[in-house]
Amino acid sequence: MTSMRFTNRLLFVLVGSLLSAVGLELFLVPHKMIVGGVTGVSAIFSYLTEMRLGLFLFLLNLPFVLLRYRKFDSQTRLMTLMGLAVLSLSAFFLHPAPALMDHTLASAAAGGIALGIGIGMVLRYGGFIDSADGVAMLSKASPARTLKIMWLVNGAILLSGGFVFGWDEAMYSIVAFLLAYRMADFAMSGFSMTRMVWIKSEHGEEIRQALRSKFGKEVVFLNDGPSDGQQDGRLILCTVSRLEQARVMRDIKALDPNCSMAFHAIHR
Repeated sequence: MTSMRFTNRLLFVLVGSLLSAVGLELFLVPHKMIVGGVTGVSAIFSYLTEMRLGLFLFLLNLPFVLLRYRKFDSQTRLMTLMGLAVLSLSAFFLHPAPALMDHTLASAAAGGIALGIGIGMVLRYGGFIDSADGVAMLSKASPARTLKIMWLVNGAILLSGGFVFGWDEAMYSIVAFLLAYRMADFAMSGFSMTRMVWIKSEHGEEIRQALRSKFGKEVVFLNDGPSDGQQDGRLILCTVSRLEQARVMRDIKALDPNCSMAFHAIHR
């Protein structure tokens, strides 16, 4: 059973890597569109040097993988190396192929969706094919701070693409990037409609009352003692539906703007 599960995970990683290469080489790159992360930097270098994208995907990602190699478990190492190899080789051999669509906006949409689903599949099953994702995984900063840094870095890469490829292409690149971001999130969470939410707040009792009265939710306090006056607050756990997630976040933030939250999909 364990061997079968590992084989299935590896298969999804390989398919996700191939799908990412298709999104890049058959939709985005022929129209001079990029996304963020090391993938975007690789596309810029490929354009400036007239060398194939697959080569830069491998060369720019490999140093990070080697430097952080000991921090990953054996399965993550294998998933990452195999995913990176398939992504690079697929992009290398697909490079001469013509774009599948002539319409730029349609290509931005199709490429962003394909790339996002591919990256999300790889992340969901234990690897990564962009060093930026690896940095986020190993970052010791808070999730909110890490997310802000990632958005700033990706924004800078997209801005650089505007100077290199042109501003029309940069606008389409933003469309592709946003679609890739959302589709990666969808691929990681799958079709699950239930979310587990972890809340850390100094206003635990107020949040509990709000979740009970507005959403009919019961919560579990994962640490004992009163929340008021504690610097770190109390850790609260409850489940919400995917459709309720945005409203729950908004209401909790209204009660405690300084709280921290994390959502995790529940797969049944």
